[in-house]
Amino acid sequence: MNTSSITPQAFILEFLNPPMNHSIDSTQRLFTELKDTYANYTRPADNITELSHIDKNSQEVKKLIIGRDKVIILNEFTSATLDSFWKIASDDIKKAVTVLNIPLFFFRQYTIRFTASPLKEKDSRIFLGNKVCALDEAKLKPFGRPILGVGMRFFIPAIQAEQNEYNIRVESLLQDTGKIFLENQSRFLVPLQLQGDYVNKIKEEVDKTYKFLRENISAFLEQYNSL
Repeated sequence: MNTSSITPQAFILEFLNPPMNHSIDSTQRLFTELKDTYANYTRPADNITELSHIDKNSQEVKKLIIGRDKVIILNEFTSATLDSFWKIASDDIKKAVTVLNIPLFFFRQYTIRFTASPLKEKDSRIFLGNKVCALDEAKLKPFGRPILGVGMRFFIPAIQAEQNEYNIRVESLLQDTGKIFLENQSRFLVPLQLQGDYVNKIKEEVDKTYKFLRENISAFLEQYNSL
């Protein structure tokens, strides 16, 4: 895999909190606090508030979703770096916690997605299927049809020293088979009290998620470049 071709695609942060009934007044106040980021305020269902902004040129999507028991921050179809995303996300977290008076997050789930290109092959299915998985045409004959996509999943559980788990997807990108789709969905399982330096603790968790995808999974795939 060509690590210099890695391009961010999405950052999604999900936080589970104790069930709470947020008033319309409080969610509208949050919208006012974040008006520089989000252009739209909607309530698509009872107890769900969505602040959003969609860039008409790039189609980049930014959303802050507030439910009774969760807060979701997402940035999809993006070209943002982790640092530029975090500047917005950290402000969202602090203001949501303060305005809505959220006491803790039971667990946190972070999803980070990249695309990248193989180093030598033009088709990611050849790199993943033939090089990484050591498949050949004879082994694929039982399918009886052409293969549009090839991929693999790794689930890496929590251990004593690291109370977080990683769910990894590595696939050929269906919309463009010249690219590899990479995703790390992590879960941090120890409840987090929203006091003191809790924002920095969340940043450390997001950084771990990003680093594992950007460095560890890339290093795994780079082993197959010479085959």
